[in-house]
Amino acid sequence: MFFLLISQLDTVDRIVAVVGNRAFWMSEVDEIALIYGGVMGITPDKLGEFRKAVLEELVNMELLYLKVRQDTTIKVSDQEINQALDQQINVLMGKLNKEEFEERLKEAGLTVDYLREYYRDFVQRNLYIQKFVEMKVKPNIKVSDDEVMNFYKTYKDSLKQPDEYKIAVISFIVKPSAREEQEYYQRAKNIYERLKKGEDFSRLAVQMSDDRESAQNGGNLGVIPKNALPPDFINEIEKTPVGGITKPLRGPHGYHIFKLLGKQDDSYLLAHILVKVKPSQKAKDNVMARAKRVANLAKAGQDFSKLARTYSEDPISRENGGDIGWVSEVVLPKNLAESFRNAKVGDIVGPIESPDGLTINIFKVLDKREGREPTYEEIRNVVLGRKIDEQLKKLIEDAKKEFYYKINL
Repeated sequence: MFFLLISQLDTVDRIVAVVGNRAFWMSEVDEIALIYGGVMGITPDKLGEFRKAVLEELVNMELLYLKVRQDTTIKVSDQEINQALDQQINVLMGKLNKEEFEERLKEAGLTVDYLREYYRDFVQRNLYIQKFVEMKVKPNIKVSDDEVMNFYKTYKDSLKQPDEYKIAVISFIVKPSAREEQEYYQRAKNIYERLKKGEDFSRLAVQMSDDRESAQNGGNLGVIPKNALPPDFINEIEKTPVGGITKPLRGPHGYHIFKLLGKQDDSYLLAHILVKVKPSQKAKDNVMARAKRVANLAKAGQDFSKLARTYSEDPISRENGGDIGWVSEVVLPKNLAESFRNAKVGDIVGPIESPDGLTINIFKVLDKREGREPTYEEIRNVVLGRKIDEQLKKLIEDAKKEFYYKINL
């Protein structure tokens, strides 16, 4: 659960930004990045860039807050803060009941009172800004009918709410041959040997890592919670001194060589070099043939959930008879979204190879929900929101000229 990440602090803490009299610490930025990164599905390899975006947003919000507080007519009461804190806690709680939520927090060494204190300052600043917008910005913004219609004509396709599909899946994992596996392992081992001889980790990551996202930052992954790593990774990293490197470790996508930059009880600060294992076309063809045989059974009327429990190699969906719930078309690959759009409820779709080539999947469309067109008022609110954002950006730019600020990340 994402709230378990709140306690994961960067062991190499430092001030990464200053706005007015307020300093922002690396640990503060990492906490927020990990919390909201968990909610938004940010993968560890993209956490570095997400952290920068979080810091920039924190700096901009603080500049805006300082500008807003110059208006002494804006008041925020303790009651309003407490109500907003209740709403924030409910968002974090999600679908858990109060007892389950408190138990999960306890496992992470946290309490609800800690969360309320943690969010209080953030909530207070947001309330001041929201009130300023309602009282000082919105009343001065006009949105005409022509603006609404022109906006709709320009962005009609993106404004429509996306179609959604309830689907079940049978997944087959594509594995390389023993010879191919050995070739990729040897490549990883060669990089490992070069590192052991003293070559610079960051430079080799830039040159040789197949994770191009983190490679741009010398392989830096940021703070990674232990519960996001498999046990064999943890066992090897635990044996590694800070500043040291691990031997090549096989993960779902290939071989990782980690550099341990920092360590604490529940998390690591890591960089890595990834040698991605890419199965051959022959391996894909063999799995595709097996998937087609199972797809034919499903199309012939055999119970899809039983087939999933028997044949699927995805342990999570397999337990649910392949059911993975509702999925928005915006998160689907284009070809798959099109296939679902053309399918009827009950149809079997596939087998289809995943974009990364590591799985071949058979889908069953369990239900469909068609996206609806936005109302006039919804479109008007989007236009209004854009105009408000423009005004706030101007205020932030004014604040940058008026208040001291510096970013060090």
